[in-house]
Amino acid sequence: MPGQILPLALSIMDRPVLIQAADPALRATLADAYAVWPAGPADGAPISLAMRTGSAAGGAPTQIEVEGARLILTGDGIDGWADASTLSAACSVPESLCGQPARLAEEVTDTLLLFLLTRSGRVPMHAAAFVRGSIAVLLAGPSGSGKSTLTLAAMSRGLRILSDDTVYIQLQPRLRIWGFPRPVHVFPADAPGFIGATRLRGGKLKAAILTPPPREPPVADQAAVVLLERGKNIRLEPVAASVATAELSRLEAGFDLLARESAKAIEAVTARGAWRLTLARDPDRAIETIIRELGDAVRQIP
Repeated sequence: MPGQILPLALSIMDRPVLIQAADPALRATLADAYAVWPAGPADGAPISLAMRTGSAAGGAPTQIEVEGARLILTGDGIDGWADASTLSAACSVPESLCGQPARLAEEVTDTLLLFLLTRSGRVPMHAAAFVRGSIAVLLAGPSGSGKSTLTLAAMSRGLRILSDDTVYIQLQPRLRIWGFPRPVHVFPADAPGFIGATRLRGGKLKAAILTPPPREPPVADQAAVVLLERGKNIRLEPVAASVATAELSRLEAGFDLLARESAKAIEAVTARGAWRLTLARDPDRAIETIIRELGDAVRQIP
């Protein structure tokens, strides 16, 4: 039909996603926000997201409510929902978000899409990750354990970053570890030499550091788990898979919504064992220690 605006057909984490937006400016902004993901079909039932521009922003704080298979997203001119039982979502956003792909994604569409993706075979795990060869080194620990600071140190060394906080585990038809490219958020004092905008995250002022734009979807086919703890001296030592599984199974709020799926994902990524890193105040040296001492699990970089 002449003048018809076709939906964006993307493969996000190897899942088919259809995004519809009648407003050309909104569609272009969405295309920019998810440009790293390839266009075209993927296997499985598609995730659908219908977007439109609506009322102007009103200054209300963003609120997210999850009840069973349904998520409600409201605030500041935003009115949206996602339903995992139908793999569908819809949202109205203010026109001011057109032309701002990073804000649109972070404030609206990431929430809706990730809710559906994590309920269709992409299990979230609270870990940062960088890639050596084909292996994702998962840096796992609770909030404040140093994941984001280590991510910056890995980025400074030129390593490919998957995430500074959450990775997504695919178990079928084979194990894959996915990232979702977004800025790294750290306290400004922990980001010397990096320039980024500041924003409030969880009531705390953080610097938003852009990672290098990936040339291809952020994914790895194997995992090496490193558990983080604080201490005076940097040390890396192996731990049994059962120990790692027990620690990773203490799920924080939000991750506990998918406890059964998380148990299977944790078992898969710890099957080859794991390591514990005692992290002192030198993240650059900690990354060097991981690369030097982790052995064959990550010694695949050209």
